[in-house]
Amino acid sequence: MKQILQKLGNEWKDVLLWIVSAICAAFLLVGGLFYYYTGDPFGVVKYFRTFAVIESHYAGAIEKQELFNGSLEGIVGKLGDKHSIYLDGENFQSFSDQTTGSYAGIGVYLGKGEDGALVAGVMDDSPASEAGLVRGDVIVAIDGTATKGRELEDISKSVRGPAGSSVTLTISHDGTEKDVVLERRQIHMKTVAGQMLEGTDIGYIRVAIFSENTGEEFTKQFDELQSQGMKQLILDLRDNPGGLVDQAVIVASNFVPTGSTIVSYTNRDGKEEAFSAKGTDNPIPMVVLINENSASASEIVAGDVQDLGLGPIVGVKSYGKGTVQGVYAVDAGSAIKLTVAKYRTTKGREIDGQGIIPDVEVPLKASDLTDYQLEKAIAILKGE
Repeated sequence: MKQILQKLGNEWKDVLLWIVSAICAAFLLVGGLFYYYTGDPFGVVKYFRTFAVIESHYAGAIEKQELFNGSLEGIVGKLGDKHSIYLDGENFQSFSDQTTGSYAGIGVYLGKGEDGALVAGVMDDSPASEAGLVRGDVIVAIDGTATKGRELEDISKSVRGPAGSSVTLTISHDGTEKDVVLERRQIHMKTVAGQMLEGTDIGYIRVAIFSENTGEEFTKQFDELQSQGMKQLILDLRDNPGGLVDQAVIVASNFVPTGSTIVSYTNRDGKEEAFSAKGTDNPIPMVVLINENSASASEIVAGDVQDLGLGPIVGVKSYGKGTVQGVYAVDAGSAIKLTVAKYRTTKGREIDGQGIIPDVEVPLKASDLTDYQLEKAIAILKGE
């Protein structure tokens, strides 16, 4: 019996030794990884010590998941690049909505104004259009909270919400304020819309954003207008925040010369990357409209039209976002949007921080009832 107990004791010692060794190895691995990624040999200790101090001594309520997500946001935020962000929760959903062109909201395009958020446009068959909102209206408050001084991104989040929920907007129209209650619903945003301008051979196409189906939508609209007699084109990229570069390439293929380089950049390894368009052998005269909210992929297209001499750019200087972002999943509900390079247009111009300078500068306020930029584009194509 004594020998049996001794044998069992030795086996338990071996098991205990194995467990202790595994724990030490795991700790060394985690510590080594923290050291590799932080450059601090005590990084893992500091990280968990910070959480422990907060949990033990903070006077307020603690939401551990929020603290953890905040630490991840802080890592990306410390890069000092406003276009590199950690996305989770509502931010991740909002980003996904942008790329798919579908979201729950009321169907308005927003702009900045002195007294609040300006309605820069209203989507057809949307809660906003059915409620009578029009371009130039000022959203003074959302559910009683004033919009003046708030960032557009924050205002947009307040306007959006679950389908079936309601939002109360305080609208100022011609100096008169009124509350409008709208029920949010799923908006399947048509990213491309166009028409022939009556009595002319000029086609007008607006691209709201470059999302998953934009290239296909644009090509279909472009071909349809050509079948209606379009010989000249006005491409409206105003308030277009950009989006997917591959969709910008497909859009540009409809009017740039065959094989044109649409965008190029140098990655961190020094390798040159370039995206070329299939293009056409029969480009048509065109004018591109831009404004201060035209950014990223919309600036790529406008800059290429300018570089290739396909037509003048009309409006005001664009936003100046000339960086390429890669999106890397962290898990099913979060991702990191990370700047990986600065892009260049056809002639090698970098746009970041510079923007596209229009060939013909025409300012326009969201409150203007006449679209002076569009009128100028029509006049140019008419030779007036």
